[in-house]
Amino acid sequence: MKMDKKVLMSTIVLLTLSMMVLSPVKAIAKETYTMQMELEQVDPGIQWVSEEGILHMRDFHWKGTVEGTLGTGTYEGWVNVNVNLATREGTLSEKWVITFTSRGTIAGSSRGKLTMPFVSGTSAGTAGTGDFEGAKIIGCWEGIHPSPTEIVVYMKGTIIYP
Repeated sequence: MKMDKKVLMSTIVLLTLSMMVLSPVKAIAKETYTMQMELEQVDPGIQWVSEEGILHMRDFHWKGTVEGTLGTGTYEGWVNVNVNLATREGTLSEKWVITFTSRGTIAGSSRGKLTMPFVSGTSAGTAGTGDFEGAKIIGCWEGIHPSPTEIVVYMKGTIIYP
C-alpha cells in the first residue's frame, strides 16, 4: 500500500508540474514604429512675456495629420512653451492624443527643447483604446517650423503591447 501512495503522489506532482508548464503564457509583443505629423496651430492659448524676456505660452493648441507604420490618423495636442526671445531657445511640455483610423487612440505626453525653428524631445503614451488598449508607446522626435503656425514632426520609437 505504501508503494501505491508514493506512485499516486508522484503522479499528482507530475500532473501539476505539466499543467504549469503547458499553461498559456501571455507574451509581450514589441515593435518599432515611425511616423510623420504635419500640424497647424488651432489656438495660440495664453501668452505673455516676462520682464526677463521669456515668452510663456500655455495651452497652445495644435491639430494635424499622422502617417506612419502604425497607420494614418489625426493628432491633437496642447503645448506649454517657455522661450528666451533673445536666444530663441526654450523648453516645452505637451499633452496629446493620436487617433488612428479604424485602430483606436493613444494618449500621452511629451517634453523637449527648442532652438527656433527646430524642436526635439521625447514622448510616452500609456492610455490607449482599440488595438492600443494596454499598450505603451515611447519615442523620440524632431521637428521644424516652416512658419510660426505650422510644424512638421518626425517621430520614431517602440510600442509595447500587453
